[in-house]
Parts: sequence; C-alpha cells; structure tokens
Amino acid sequence: MTLEEFTSQLNAATFWREFTFSETKFSPRPKQEVELADGIVRIGTLAYVLQLKERAAETDDSAAERQWFQSKVIKKATRQIRDSVQYLTDNEVIRLTNEQGHAFDVKGAELVEMKKIIVFKGGRALPDDCRQTRFYLSKNVGFIHLIEAQDYQGILEYIRVPDDVRRYFDYREAALVALAEEGVIVEEPDIMVGYLSDVARPVPNSRERLRAFVQDLEQFDLSYILDNLLAHIQDAGPNQDYYRILLEFGRVPRSVWRAFKERLVPTLDACSAGNFLQPYRFTYPSTDCSFMIASLDPRFPATGEEGEKLRANGLQMLTLGAKYAAKSKLGIGLLVSKSGDYFHLDWCAVDQPWERDEWIENMLATSNPFRPVKEKQVFDFKFQG
Repeated sequence: MTLEEFTSQLNAATFWREFTFSETKFSPRPKQEVELADGIVRIGTLAYVLQLKERAAETDDSAAERQWFQSKVIKKATRQIRDSVQYLTDNEVIRLTNEQGHAFDVKGAELVEMKKIIVFKGGRALPDDCRQTRFYLSKNVGFIHLIEAQDYQGILEYIRVPDDVRRYFDYREAALVALAEEGVIVEEPDIMVGYLSDVARPVPNSRERLRAFVQDLEQFDLSYILDNLLAHIQDAGPNQDYYRILLEFGRVPRSVWRAFKERLVPTLDACSAGNFLQPYRFTYPSTDCSFMIASLDPRFPATGEEGEKLRANGLQMLTLGAKYAAKSKLGIGLLVSKSGDYFHLDWCAVDQPWERDEWIENMLATSNPFRPVKEKQVFDFKFQG
C-alpha cells in the first residue's frame, strides 16, 4: 500500500468519506491540469491540506537519507503546500469529488481555518534530527506541520473524533513553537499525552502515560452509524442534505458524542423491547446546536404509508421542540423505530435562527414531551489512575 492510499484510508475513516478528497486535480485554465494537493479534508469552513512524501529507494547511507529529507520534505513539500494555498486563493471555485463520489465546490474564501500538513515516510537510516523536525515556518503561509506517517496514524487512531483532531493540531502548533524557543525536544506521543491530559505544554519522555489512556469506545463511538449515514437516510434528497447532520457531529468533541450515545443506547434498548421511553434532548452551546433522541411510541405503526408519515412528522416536531426549548439555531434529531428484526433510524436537521413561536410555546407548556435538563460540565478524555 502506498503512503497516499494509506493516508486516504485513515482520513476517510476519521473524517468520513464525505469530507475526504484524495483526487484533487483541477483545471485552473483551459488545457491546463494541476493537483491542488495530495489530499484535502474539508469540514465546513475548516480544511486540511496534505502533502505526502515517501522514500521510494532507501539506502543505508544517513547522508543520502538526509539529502532526501531536505530535498523532498523541507523544500519540495513545503513549496507544494504554498502552491496549494495559492490555488485556493487565486481560484474562486475548485470543483472536487469526494470519496463518496459526490462533487462539491471548494471555495477558498469560505475557508476560515486551514491546517497545513506534510506526512512523510523516510528510510530506516534517516537521521534522528530529521525525524525530530516537527514543523516548518513559512514566510508566506505560516506554520506547516511535519509528521511521520506512523505518528499521523497514531494521532487519528487515538483521538478519533474530527473536532478533537482539529483541537490537537491547534495544541501541537502552539506547543511546538513554544518548546522550540526553549530548545526542548519532544516526541509525537509526548505531544499526544500533553493534549489528552489537558496540560499547557508537553513534557519530554511522558509518552509512557499513553498506556494509561482509556479509549472508551463503547461509551462514545458513533462511527458504526456515522460512517455509513447515507444508508440510514430514507430520502437523502438531491442536495445530499444529510451532510448537514455529519457536519454537526464533525464540529463537536468526544464529550458530545458520549452524551449522544448515553441517550441512544437506552433508546435502542427500549425500542427493541417495545417499551415507551421519554425523548432526550441536550444542547452544546459552543456550536449552538441541540440534539434530540427519541423512539417511536410502540403503539404506533413504523411502516406503511401511515407509519412513514408518523415517523416523519414526529421526528420533525420533536426536533423543532428540542431546538426551540433550548433557543438554539441548530437542531439535530434522531427517531428510532423497529419493524420485525430491523431498526429504522430517521434523522432530521433544522438550521434556522430562533424565533418565538406561540404554537410550540403552548405545546411545550401543556404537554412537554422531553425529560428535564440541567447544565453539566463534561470531560473528553480519561486516564486510568
């Protein structure tokens, strides 16, 4: 497997196929074709621009390996990153097709945040000082992350949630700049421990603490649903509206995934047992988004014309109600129902400014379907001991 294939698979698994672009050739002018980057990840107004460098014919000569690193990574890859940023600046729209096969217009003017990353895979004789070169400061485009392929894999596999990965690269940049001024050298796992432990700066040789990190997948992981969300959407629509749902999960940290799953599991259990369960709702203020999770009342049919209408109307009203009660701009709703051995997962996204609505106000006042809510501080990462 080539480094490009390896990285593309990692990105698609973490950022989903919907937000991952590995084929990035485009024509800025007639009869000219260029490559925007080796890989692009775009999640709303955030973009990752990746260049990949792999040593094809390694040697046992450390001087030759150093020359490869300086030529291909430090010089060529950083130049290509600058070119990528320039392409996004110079071209109003760049049409790209993602790993799901859907075409989108990437507009540089809409990209508020850009992570510039070079992933490299050197030979075994590559000198340690080359491997320890973890960033490059460009006069034109600023901070560029330099990461070995195995470290890039570790970052995505440990952190997993897209917004937490974004936060990691923010932390990595700030920490490496500060440590470089002090002449302190750290390994990538040291940086990961610092980030996961929520300390101001990573400490050299702290990487052993990764052994105590708790990867509580059962408590937070939603990938079994989100990785193939399109298959759970009965009518995705010609505009692929389900992207709005994915985007909201891509903009929140692990703690929100955990909160969602804490409510999803008992909802699935109740639905499976044919029991009624009062709907859940919670809000994440940082993104002004409310999440609603409910199961269809077992007294009502889940299939057929009547069942499908009940599911659609019930989902819409509950999502609007949860959004309204929280006075949030965004609402993401999930309605679970069961027919025979099969679950139906119906999703809804509502994106509109909050406005007073007398009908919803009266409904919530007279027959509020939701559980009581209270403010709660949540934490993202856990360690043993």
